[in-house]
Amino acid sequence: MNKFIENFVLPSEWMNSSPQKIEPISFGGIKLPQNTIYLDFASSTPLDKRILEKMTPWMLGYFANSANRLHPMGELTEHALGWARTTLAKIFSVSFEEVIFTGSATESNNLFLRGLVENPHRKRNKIVYCATEHSSIIVTANTLSALSENIQIAELPVDEYGQINIQIAERVIDENTLCVCVMDVNNETGIRQLQLEKIRKISLECGALLHVDASQGFARSHLIAEGIDFDSLTISSAKIYGPKGAAALILKKRRPKIKLQAQLTGGGHEFDLRSSTPNIAAIMGFTYACLFQQQEASERIKYYEFLENAFCDELNKHIQVKFYGVKKQKIAGILTISFQNVNAMKLLEETRTVCASVGSACKTLQATASHVLVAMGIELENTLASFRVSFGLTNSEQEVREAAKILAQTAHHLREKSATLL
Repeated sequence: MNKFIENFVLPSEWMNSSPQKIEPISFGGIKLPQNTIYLDFASSTPLDKRILEKMTPWMLGYFANSANRLHPMGELTEHALGWARTTLAKIFSVSFEEVIFTGSATESNNLFLRGLVENPHRKRNKIVYCATEHSSIIVTANTLSALSENIQIAELPVDEYGQINIQIAERVIDENTLCVCVMDVNNETGIRQLQLEKIRKISLECGALLHVDASQGFARSHLIAEGIDFDSLTISSAKIYGPKGAAALILKKRRPKIKLQAQLTGGGHEFDLRSSTPNIAAIMGFTYACLFQQQEASERIKYYEFLENAFCDELNKHIQVKFYGVKKQKIAGILTISFQNVNAMKLLEETRTVCASVGSACKTLQATASHVLVAMGIELENTLASFRVSFGLTNSEQEVREAAKILAQTAHHLREKSATLL
């Protein structure tokens, strides 16, 4: 039984006449199909009703700018911002000044990379990243390199299981390396980067910074809690049932000090690293989301495991399927799978009632092979047949089993349809 369900408003409540009298929404002629099953929680999660209750006062009543401390309304919001920063600092075992609030994980990654490169006192010139990183790391690093001949980039290859080649890492990470970017849990496959601790050691020996995008790691595993050290860390509210528009860059105090050039300037907010009127409501919601995630992590992970097992069990009853990522090397709740000779984009377009994604949500509409699977050496035909399902706290066993049946039936239909055209 799903003990988490009471904390959320389900899509069916929006589509049908709910006790709350919520009217169905339609934009651009698009309406949610009846019995929609959402399996894209690695992309975005619904807002926990407990968090909405915590946010509402800061949207309706206590809305002042925290930078204006001359009146009690501003002073109140300043204290709220301080409480949020202190709370996150405790969760991640860092100090108050090491928590920088941003608007998204992508912004946090950009602030770190661009801020390092644009620092006028920078002496090192190389950015190293894992081949399976999020596009906000890979594209940003390549953009910075293209804009300056002084910036070098190097990619760490992975094996068929998504693990970094340590021998190559030892050669690539050197005294000229500015930073090394390695996510703890891959957002497309759910694969845990088991070489992260070794990468940290290599980086430390060379004096390079280690940046970890833990957007999925904090949301779905104990990896951060297990004590993997880092110099900077990205976390996101949108992955842990908090509001969108809130995230954080954890920037540890080091000697010598990590110096970033601000990307948003003008007001001196966030210790002169991110000028902008703080979105207190979103930050408060994000903070409570982090608290709930920390408190309920074990139960949530067990539930993701239960849902994934039920989905896989049902899928195997109806169709032959390829799973990417060895179970012992991945976290529960994120799956990349493929059906032979079935194009993934056509499958998801045809299915309609099952919401899943082709690779990362950031590239869902691009008809290209997943760079993550390509880096793992997966053949092009199989990458184009691959798609991601990710489970969340609002899913039920019945729901994920039904989704598995629908996906299998649609795959069979597409194969039959393709055969008639030959």
